[in-house]
Amino acid sequence: MYTYKAKLNRVIDGDTVNLTIDLGFRLTYTANCRLAGINAPEMNTEDGKVSKVALMQMLDTEFTIESTGLDKYGRPVVRIGSINDKMIQDGYAKPYNK
Repeated sequence: MYTYKAKLNRVIDGDTVNLTIDLGFRLTYTANCRLAGINAPEMNTEDGKVSKVALMQMLDTEFTIESTGLDKYGRPVVRIGSINDKMIQDGYAKPYNK
């Protein structure tokens, strides 16, 4: 697991964000990142829209992430402090262990 500073560019849905990740040495990487351990409703549902708004309200513009690897689509899988767990606790997402 690796820790990086990141800047939020936008929230895509309740379990995906676009981040600019500071890799150090003045190098950055911008990518859509999947939140580790959660699965939010799809955006074409009312619950999906509510989940996205909830995540937007929980996030600051800059924070620290922990990268846990890549998902099957090549997206970084990240933990953002306690946000991942809070999305589940508040009912905006379900646990996801794949």
